[in-house]
Amino acid sequence: MKYIPLGIIGSVVLGASALTGQVIYNNASTVGESYQRGAASVIQASGEAAVNASQARINNQDAYSKAIDNSTKSVNAFWEQKDIYNQRLEAELAETTQRRNEYLAKHGLTSLTPAEFDRTTGTINWPKVLEQTQYDPYRSTLDKAFKQRAYAGALTGDEYMQATKANKDWRTLLASQKDVYPSGILSQMTRFVLKVNRELNDNLN
Repeated sequence: MKYIPLGIIGSVVLGASALTGQVIYNNASTVGESYQRGAASVIQASGEAAVNASQARINNQDAYSKAIDNSTKSVNAFWEQKDIYNQRLEAELAETTQRRNEYLAKHGLTSLTPAEFDRTTGTINWPKVLEQTQYDPYRSTLDKAFKQRAYAGALTGDEYMQATKANKDWRTLLASQKDVYPSGILSQMTRFVLKVNRELNDNLN
């Protein structure tokens, strides 16, 4: 009886094992199945891409919507703050106007009365204290201006400026004469000159 060497037997066994493993691997996936799996992978990848794109659009729309909301809130806040500012400004103006009216009601100037000023002729009936010689330059300039206005209907720019300067210089002089006249008399003098200035400014209307 002949014996087969052990090395040959081992090679045959190893070969058979390798062949068996190859056969098992090939049985796990046919060509058709491989195609189906590949197609499934492509479809899955395409679906995931579509889902990601859809989610991205949703995120973009959400971000855009929030941006609009923020912008709207910013605009509303601006106008609300502006309204509050305007309301405060109106309140301050109303308070200032009220204080000014109260002051004018107490200390404000009135227009020259018909007894003090004749609009037809432009003649001013000056208080005796203002007819002193030291006041002649101011008084004569103003008398001339008012008579010219009564005659022509209005003053020229130069005539108005000359009369305004004379009135202002007169008031400056009176302000320096606090030690010359009692305060009550000086106040009446100054107020009359101011009333003349107010009448002079009617030339602008």
